[in-house]
Amino acid sequence: MRIVLFAMPGPMALPILQRLLELPVHVAGLVHPAPPGLPTLTRLLPATPTTRQEVVTPANLAILADRAGIPRWAVGRAGMLALAEQLAAQQIDLALVACWPWRIPADLLRLPQRGFLNVHPSPLPAMRGPEPLFWALRLGWTRTAMTLHLMDEALDHGPIVRQEWFELPLGKRLSAMEALAGRVAAQMLPAALADLATADWQPQPQPTGGSYYPAPQATDFTFTADWAVQRAYVFVHAVAEWGQPFTFIATDNQTVTIADAITYRKAEQQTRPIVTGNDQIALQLRDGILLATPASRSQSS
Repeated sequence: MRIVLFAMPGPMALPILQRLLELPVHVAGLVHPAPPGLPTLTRLLPATPTTRQEVVTPANLAILADRAGIPRWAVGRAGMLALAEQLAAQQIDLALVACWPWRIPADLLRLPQRGFLNVHPSPLPAMRGPEPLFWALRLGWTRTAMTLHLMDEALDHGPIVRQEWFELPLGKRLSAMEALAGRVAAQMLPAALADLATADWQPQPQPTGGSYYPAPQATDFTFTADWAVQRAYVFVHAVAEWGQPFTFIATDNQTVTIADAITYRKAEQQTRPIVTGNDQIALQLRDGILLATPASRSQSS
């Protein structure tokens, strides 16, 4: 099976490419979203690190692809149809998508013989949209699902090939959760590819209904005193690596801006809803105290 991988460089895509390289498939290409300043379709040259750099540089998607001899392209939204012409000559059987920033045109979706297989870390049809792990944490979920589904022209909508639930590693950064989601998807790939290669196998249509969550806005980084303290800690500590400050609203409507969550103490109470120290802030939540680092002026402005 000839596969092309569409992926944003990041922790979820890396274990997926690693797994593909272990399977009896041919990875014919890796497609990245083009950064600003590049043409709408660019064939990327392999990196040429020194021996010392090869030893000390952590594995990432581009390095792994270059070492495996996989050609890479950077494509912008306006270059998707030109990319289709490039791929048409390669007789691609399947396109695998792991994080992609915009809709894929219908002409490109129809190109691979077995379609486009999307990797989406939510229990579709619930939580369609670009950042499902963020929303799972904000809603207080402690587990979610990885869904592998065939793509159609609607967003996160096509029939389901495989879906498996997994526990979120509470207290870890979001990048660690994305890496775990990628490992879960990688474990699911052999069975999913076998299904797609079976002539009489059919994927299951997604149930009706579902939900959609957009890209997070600044207001989505607000939490209030009626939250459970563990929920607040898990959410803030996970997402803090994005660098977006969080606003806490106390019971008396005082507000304070924080940068990160340090730890929490369940079943404890303090005399004031917000207690500020030299290098940390204690916030009173419904069932305990959250210890946090204050946001710098540059973050909160």
